[in-house]
Amino acid sequence: MKTSSGRDLTTCPVCESRIEPDPPDGFTKYARQVAGYLDHFAENHPDHPLLETPEGYL
Repeated sequence: MKTSSGRDLTTCPVCESRIEPDPPDGFTKYARQVAGYLDHFAENHPDHPLLETPEGYL
C-alpha cells in the first residue's frame, strides 16, 4: 500500500521488515496500515524523525 507521495507502507525503509496493518476495527485499511507503520517505528526506531512529524512523511 502506498501513500499519495508514493511511500510504501508495507515495508520498513530502515530495517526492511514487513509491516502489517492493525487488525480490523472499523477504520479503513489505509488508516490501519498507517497505524501499523507508526507503531513499527515507535517500537523499533524510536529516534526516527518520522515520529516527530509524521505528516511530512505520510
